[in-house]
Amino acid sequence: MAAFCVLVKGPCRGKMCDFWARVKLRKLHIDEIVEELQNSIIGCDDEIGSDLDKAFTQFWRDFGIRDLRRFCEEDCELCSKMKDAEEQIRMQMF
Repeated sequence: MAAFCVLVKGPCRGKMCDFWARVKLRKLHIDEIVEELQNSIIGCDDEIGSDLDKAFTQFWRDFGIRDLRRFCEEDCELCSKMKDAEEQIRMQMF
């Protein structure tokens, strides 16, 4: 049986825990998220498409979100905030 985590009030996820990433994401305004995303992909090539998707995925992993699919299933509001930030970046690039 998994250990109980008092922070998430449920089973401990160990290395897959993204509790602090959720806290940080809730506190950040969408403009701050967009700015962090922009800064993280500045060094990327000008190729758009799957490379941009990979850059977004890597950014969220570095941010602290370990499993994007599960994250979006569990917290639709924060997932929507993330997708909105990604969409703003895409619109700026085109």
